[in-house]
Amino acid sequence: MADISGSDEHHQPYFFLSYARTPRISDKDPDPNLWVTKFYRALCQEIMQISRLPAGVSPGFMDQELRVGAAWNERLAKELASCRVFVPLYSPRYFGSEPCGKEWAAFDLRRKRYMGQGPDLPEVMVPAFWVPVKPAELPEMAHPMQFHDPALGTHYQERGVYGLIKLNRYRDHYKSVVDALARRIVDLAENVGLPPGKPCDFTSLKSAFVPDRGRRFQIVVLAPTRDALPPHRSQRQYGAHATDWNPYYPQCDQPIASLAADIVRDLGFEPELWSYADQGEDLLKEDGPASPGVVLLDPWVVLMPGYQAALSYLRRSSHPWVGLVIPWHEDDEQLAAATDQIRAGLHALAPTWIERGRLLAREAAKGTLAFGQFAPALRQVVFTVSRPYLRDTPAFPPRSEPGDAPLRRRDRLTWQPPENPGERDDGSA
Repeated sequence: MADISGSDEHHQPYFFLSYARTPRISDKDPDPNLWVTKFYRALCQEIMQISRLPAGVSPGFMDQELRVGAAWNERLAKELASCRVFVPLYSPRYFGSEPCGKEWAAFDLRRKRYMGQGPDLPEVMVPAFWVPVKPAELPEMAHPMQFHDPALGTHYQERGVYGLIKLNRYRDHYKSVVDALARRIVDLAENVGLPPGKPCDFTSLKSAFVPDRGRRFQIVVLAPTRDALPPHRSQRQYGAHATDWNPYYPQCDQPIASLAADIVRDLGFEPELWSYADQGEDLLKEDGPASPGVVLLDPWVVLMPGYQAALSYLRRSSHPWVGLVIPWHEDDEQLAAATDQIRAGLHALAPTWIERGRLLAREAAKGTLAFGQFAPALRQVVFTVSRPYLRDTPAFPPRSEPGDAPLRRRDRLTWQPPENPGERDDGSA
């Protein structure tokens, strides 16, 4: 069955329907997700009736095939970057689905980027209960994302869309729900005007529904994509996404973010890979990030005007639980030719980072890391930044008893970063 798509080069779909597939009990059974398809088509038909959409375009997008691979991930990322409203179908299965959690994360990231122009997040999520979910079973981020309208009725609250669509006696109630949802989608799509964004790296996204268990470690790559490079810069180390950057090519056959993730994972953390555009400012924000992390900086961006704001933001950051690593490939002839310029730019950036941390962590921030130095330096950086984070950051939820001091994250973890026998606490070897 083909997907039903609504986006092309000139059209923003009104909505993206995010749902968790129900598996067949046996191969001989009919597809249980046909009910979702029927609901999707009804929404599309109602939206066409009440909107200004022209003929020949679909109001929405629904992923109807369980496809995998880079091309399909890029398709999902494109749809999530262009749709005007996100419509999640709440169900117990939905919040246990990693693909649904990624879809939520991708759209929410786009909302937050748009928020930079004002204090409030745009209200462009319209959830629908496919089956009822108890409030206690909803993830924290889903509680404020609920659509209330008297037209939905009590039968919807008790049964959800699925409970109405399959029984003829609830046909009128089902039509009222479709009408209310369609009107809300059209209202937000036409009046909020969420602009399209740049498609994210869907593969590297983490599900929004995975709870923070205190072992997250963010790896943020500040590097250009291949199409953002100046004409004279070789493209062989770059890819379609910032996280594709491989400064040690051809010595290393994988992106630096993937190499770093393997090292971080070996140290007992759960790595999260991000481009700076997606997560950099959140990692470096004034009140501190949600987890410790490291910025992997391409020294070439020092020469690129479009990255000066990011470098300025990086220079002002002072969180002890965020590290900086600047890989420098000794065989990169273009880096070697521009060494003086790049070093001058890094000199203005690095003091904030070099003055804190142990010996190898300081070297990592100086940008002197050949391929053989990267792994030990990153291990030291992870060790250096994770300690103050676990020591100083309050954990959530806080203690429930009045007057109790807030829990620290280290109090809630059985795991601790490895001790470093090669150094004393004062930083000397």
